[in-house]
Amino acid sequence: MAKKRVTSKMVAEKAGVSQTTVSFVLNKVKGQNISPETTDRVIKAAHDLGYVPDVAARMLARGVSDNVALVLTRSHDAVLSDDYVSHILTGIAKVFRKEAYRILVEFVDENMQGRTYLKLAHGKEAFGLLVIPYSLSHQDLKALRSLTAEEFPIVTLGKIHDEIHSVSIRDHVGILEALNHLHDMGHRAIATISYAPHDSALVPMRRLKTYRQFLDSVGIAYRNDYVQYGAFDAESGYQAMNRLLSLDAVPTAVMALNDVMAFGAMTAIRESGLRAPEDIAVVGYDGIRLARYTAPSLTTVSAPDVEQGELAAKMLLDIIEQKPTEFQHVELDPKLVIRDSCGYRMN
Repeated sequence: MAKKRVTSKMVAEKAGVSQTTVSFVLNKVKGQNISPETTDRVIKAAHDLGYVPDVAARMLARGVSDNVALVLTRSHDAVLSDDYVSHILTGIAKVFRKEAYRILVEFVDENMQGRTYLKLAHGKEAFGLLVIPYSLSHQDLKALRSLTAEEFPIVTLGKIHDEIHSVSIRDHVGILEALNHLHDMGHRAIATISYAPHDSALVPMRRLKTYRQFLDSVGIAYRNDYVQYGAFDAESGYQAMNRLLSLDAVPTAVMALNDVMAFGAMTAIRESGLRAPEDIAVVGYDGIRLARYTAPSLTTVSAPDVEQGELAAKMLLDIIEQKPTEFQHVELDPKLVIRDSCGYRMN
């Protein structure tokens, strides 16, 4: 015999309150004069009975969906090959699964720049936005600023404007640490494999700027052919490394701007008959788990991606619940994890 479904009426009877009060408490409806004691009693009754809220009723009570949208400003295939997104989702889920909220992942199509954010907010498809600004058009920024002015909850994972809340990783700190390590090991011919065309994305532009500034600071001439472009995945890192290997002056060290491209680069080095790190040192960025288990194990800049996702979700939840946020902009530092792939000291 099927178990009888627990209703809000049953919760109300157990807690000694009205069904309306149960609805207000469990759906976190703002502006209701309900005491903390009553709130606790309702939550306990719902937990004891195993009550599962009706999604449609919850949406009706709150006036919006149960979705928090994670908006990604890149194409579907490019994003899903980037481990950064899975790390961010892990952090976000730590926060929102406790609140029984769902995470809607939305990709910004080139033809929908700006309108995607307005559709999610004004169409009440989501009650808050977390935005990963891989690249950001003028229309995107205009829409996000407009929604922020309307006090719609938005947090970006990477600072894009003073008015918009953000949680960022100071990736330039990690890149400088890695490049300084290579320099200290005696390398002077240092190349990089970026993961986007030079004119399309915020993060690669910032990281490439850091790379160029580092070369200037240590008196190494910048070479255009020492900057190659991949597309997040191992195959593109492999192809980019092959282009570097075809140069008359092959670099002695390569920094790939994500770990997966570094894996491809090390395969290209091995297939060419060279060795890492003896012939070419390799450094990645992200600190994904597999980096420890490559041969050689990969030196990488470990970024606190999961923590970034978690802090961004907490910040967004505070904004949604109209709580004061301690800081409007939070910055986290990555750290260099030195392993075998760059352990050889140049003479």
